[in-house]
Amino acid sequence: MATGQKKINRFSILRKHKTATMELSKLNREIALRMIALANETGEIKPLIDAVKALRASEEFYFQDTVQIDTARVQKKLGDVLLNIGKNEDDMTAIEAAIMAYRGAITISSMLGEQKLRLEARKSYALAMNYAGKGARAQTVSLMGAA
Repeated sequence: MATGQKKINRFSILRKHKTATMELSKLNREIALRMIALANETGEIKPLIDAVKALRASEEFYFQDTVQIDTARVQKKLGDVLLNIGKNEDDMTAIEAAIMAYRGAITISSMLGEQKLRLEARKSYALAMNYAGKGARAQTVSLMGAA
């Protein structure tokens, strides 16, 4: 095979990979949206957690030119809903899923340079981490030696 033909073949494969990646991302977002609708109908949180997992599963295939900001927005919203459920019902599984969702939103918004969404997701992530008992703790000063 000629060198020129190899380059064309490689370019064609890369283009197909990019297209497949975009389709996978869309399908995972579609699954997530359907799981959200199911959770809304049933009142259960498991479909929301499954939606977070579906979105995070395709994260390894995200590239700056294939990922969509809507995916980050969906993850942020999922995180918000799960954090509220976790706080109100004292459900650590929901809070852990919220943390996963926020991480996904942070990753994508960072990748795309969407600073406002990234900062919002980071604040929510920090709040979820605090509820999970994993947040940064303020240092305290001992007054034992002050007297």
